Amino acid sequence: DTSFAGIRRISARAMQMCCHEMLFDCPFYEQQMYPGDTRVQLNVLSAMSRDDRIIKRAIEIYDLNTRDDGQCPFNFPTRGIQEGASYTLCYLLMYGDYVMNHADRDWLKARLPGLRKSMAGMEYYENKDGLLENLPGWNFMDWTVGWDGDGTAKGCRFGDGVNAELNLYWNLAMRSAALVERVLGHELQAQYWEKKSKVLKKKIIEKFWSKERGLLADTPKKDDFSEHTQSLALVGDVLPKDKAEIAFRHLIEDKDLKRCTVYFSYYLFETYFKYGRGDIFLKRLDLWRDYVKKGLATTQEAPDHGKNNQLESRSDCHAWGAHPIWHMQTGLAGIRSAAPFFEKVLVSPCPGSLREIKASHPHPKGWVEVDLKFDGDRATGTVYTPVAGTFRYAGREFPLSVGENKIDLP
Repeated sequence: DTSFAGIRRISARAMQMCCHEMLFDCPFYEQQMYPGDTRVQLNVLSAMSRDDRIIKRAIEIYDLNTRDDGQCPFNFPTRGIQEGASYTLCYLLMYGDYVMNHADRDWLKARLPGLRKSMAGMEYYENKDGLLENLPGWNFMDWTVGWDGDGTAKGCRFGDGVNAELNLYWNLAMRSAALVERVLGHELQAQYWEKKSKVLKKKIIEKFWSKERGLLADTPKKDDFSEHTQSLALVGDVLPKDKAEIAFRHLIEDKDLKRCTVYFSYYLFETYFKYGRGDIFLKRLDLWRDYVKKGLATTQEAPDHGKNNQLESRSDCHAWGAHPIWHMQTGLAGIRSAAPFFEKVLVSPCPGSLREIKASHPHPKGWVEVDLKFDGDRATGTVYTPVAGTFRYAGREFPLSVGENKIDLP
């Protein structure tokens, strides 16, 4: 695909412009670091470099600046106070990402008290059903057309009651906390979060599932539906298999769902690749192709049609839109960590219409490199990996050993 070079170029340049002694979005407007942006950007950095220092520094900044109640700053540095629980939830996901993609166990151990503090702070907002309710601050979700101009989904404001996206984020945060606790040897704490997650999933289905639509609604009224809610639910394994298959089908077919824009497409694309649909990802890259056609050197904050109902994107350099780099390598090429601290690798390409993929992806011990050709269900080529793992394609898999592996799936 000849458009990839331009997309990768402007995505990488956006990361460079928003990454100095810390991260920020963006170099002209905010000049601050925001947790929702940062979570996406840290994974982009994990796809660009083996150097994890700025990743660790970003997490440290949030950890060391959390409030007494565990809420982390909505932006940093700032002379004022701005908060939003939705971004504290995003901050908590960074820990699980680190565990899977990097390997500094001692650094992670030092951050554990901060993780526990913020997890306990979020628990304070659980209602009698175990659902988060009336979360404080600006619970930003996405610059989606059809939502209120402040980027909040239905039910996200204080006094609105419960909202699906916020509780789906809470489920992901519990999974992140359980992963960290387990790898650091705290099995009881890991089980605590896993049990809570199991209960939360049931409550989410009970409160938000619409049998008529085959989708999770954004609110208990079940009158507003979005790509955002389905993506967070499917990535977080909230729905049983039968409901998940129905929800995914409606996600890709229903035309009336509120659409993800630049930032939240990260979660949408994660969902596409979880279901092996590289073809849809390739189509949704049209937004980034248009950026290149416009002559932009970096990625925009929002599409030109709709942030706060304005006909402009505000920021022309927002690194939360750099995630196609991550998805090309972890989705199309399918190179992902398959064990904590990247001790195993999974190569599960989803090429869509592509006939050939050459890609490399950083690993704490070196690089995972693939050179593959596809013809229907057939895959041939080579995979080089510094750790053992698994190759999976078209419903078949076989083990990968350290070094070069010859791929020939007839």
